[in-house]
Amino acid sequence: MAEIAVVGYGIGNVGSIVNMLRKLRVSAQVVTDAHALASAKRVILPGIGAFDACMSLLDDSGLRGALMDFAHSGRPLLGICVGMQMLTSGSEEGRLPGLGLIEAHTRRLPDAQGLRIPHMGWDAVRWNQPEHPLARGLLEESRFYFVHSYCVLCDSPRNMLASCAYGIEFAAAICSGSIAGVQFHPEKSHRFGLQLLANFAQT
Repeated sequence: MAEIAVVGYGIGNVGSIVNMLRKLRVSAQVVTDAHALASAKRVILPGIGAFDACMSLLDDSGLRGALMDFAHSGRPLLGICVGMQMLTSGSEEGRLPGLGLIEAHTRRLPDAQGLRIPHMGWDAVRWNQPEHPLARGLLEESRFYFVHSYCVLCDSPRNMLASCAYGIEFAAAICSGSIAGVQFHPEKSHRFGLQLLANFAQT
């Protein structure tokens, strides 16, 4: 079994995540089978596009149960972009509930003078919990690539792993136990993204 299983539930962009992991010489594979997901060491939940579409595809794939079992097993799980939003209770973008694995909710980025939505491009990230394993080597001048119109707001500061400011301060990364999520795209974030994925592979 590969060191990291990337959940393959019908969305795009999974190949670029696997390719970045292979640059790090970390074995990774896209998993579409519930048994393979259940036996994984670490799991990445990607997401791109609309919240409800991703939740529906996950349900249709038959992988939701295995993913939830994995999340409760104490093994490392990382959500990326909409995959992070799926970890929350739900999103203003849709009607379907999220996975509810982290006490947070997803809201549309507010309109602000001089700022375009979606928030797209490189932006600075501040690590609120510098001792967290995912923050290793990223404490100074961390910049990541964002593409999103909705943002995550944590119910409690203890779940705010990293923050970013774009009109408002929002969660660039969230965490709860062995579960974490990042709003940015590490697979598009060059050396900073490589460092974060390397950190995840070592958790």
